[in-house]
Amino acid sequence: MTTSSAPLPRSTPSAQGVDAAGVERLLDAAAERGIELHSLMVLRHGSVIAEGWWAPYTAEQPNLVYSLSKTFTSAAAGFAVAEGLFSLDDRMVDHFPDLVPEGIDDKYRRYLVRHALSMSSGHEQETLDRATAEADSRGGDLLASFFAVPPEHEPGSVFTYNQPTIYGVGRLVGRTSEQGLLEYLRPRLLEPLGIDEAQWMLIDGFEMGFSGIHVRTESLAKTGQLMLDRGRWGDRQLLDEEWVDAATRVQTPNDTADRAPGGAVEPVDWRQGYGFQYWRSRHGYRGDGAFGQFVIIWPEEDAVIVTTAETVDMAGLLEEITTHLRPAMSGAGTEAADDALGERLAGLALPLPEDTGADFSGAVHLAQEPGEVGPFSSGVAAPGVERAEVVAARRG
Repeated sequence: MTTSSAPLPRSTPSAQGVDAAGVERLLDAAAERGIELHSLMVLRHGSVIAEGWWAPYTAEQPNLVYSLSKTFTSAAAGFAVAEGLFSLDDRMVDHFPDLVPEGIDDKYRRYLVRHALSMSSGHEQETLDRATAEADSRGGDLLASFFAVPPEHEPGSVFTYNQPTIYGVGRLVGRTSEQGLLEYLRPRLLEPLGIDEAQWMLIDGFEMGFSGIHVRTESLAKTGQLMLDRGRWGDRQLLDEEWVDAATRVQTPNDTADRAPGGAVEPVDWRQGYGFQYWRSRHGYRGDGAFGQFVIIWPEEDAVIVTTAETVDMAGLLEEITTHLRPAMSGAGTEAADDALGERLAGLALPLPEDTGADFSGAVHLAQEPGEVGPFSSGVAAPGVERAEVVAARRG
């Protein structure tokens, strides 16, 4: 394992007991499913044994990783708990007396930090849209508006994937440390791991916490290796082992019996239990983000798998990774297979649209009124834009 902020060590699949042909089968299966991968990195025994980027994506390009951002907020909470800034059994509202609305539901008096971290606020459904609408209508704070949305059940009694809960944890780290999340994480996590590119989108002037971070694929792999090694990085214990164990074991059951009435049944790997911003899987555990951003940790195989992607078939991608990579870690492998995989990974590229040779030009008139554009905007025109025009450019 690396002992500094240097890049992760590199090796070959066969040298680490992996059959490179299994990685190729994964690539084939993803392509057959129509899954658009942007990057793939596979680690075994602490070394990168396969890595590739589908052009135009590159190794140096930071990616928006959506809800994988939650794992960074979870780490920040782990550091803060270890430093005594707050405890898992603190009541959230006690840290934000200025944001508690008049007539707050009494169940919030029993809403603890551990409930916020484990998506068990007591709400039956995601509250982000309701809290955002409340904040927009009153010109208020998103966290204050979340406290104005009463939970239907006792905190800790039901799992619901609920973005403002982890946003609140990020704000808690900020309030108790008097720093932003990136500022707080820099000396504790980012600098030791050599993550110098991280940027985070903001809400109310503070990092989103539940989404919005931009990092490179290798940076994600480093965070996965850190969790696999129970918080140790080289000769330093960064995160407490106890925190890693707590974050990655089931804190809230989330099988079908625990879903909201009438809620859709999630795929099986989303029903194995939830920790502190980590999902349990049928095999190992993971952090995940929308559209196929995965950091998958397999302790039994001493392996970490990272993907960035653009797909709605996240369950399919996870299934193919498990189906093809787990058997590949049985100890077989040859140098010839290593070479074939390396050549293929070096030439990855997203397919280009067919070039018909015809020119294109046109204009689109925006029928809707421009609205306020924010982190949750959808179907809203950019302010002041009334017409978009495409004109063919000729060379030579």
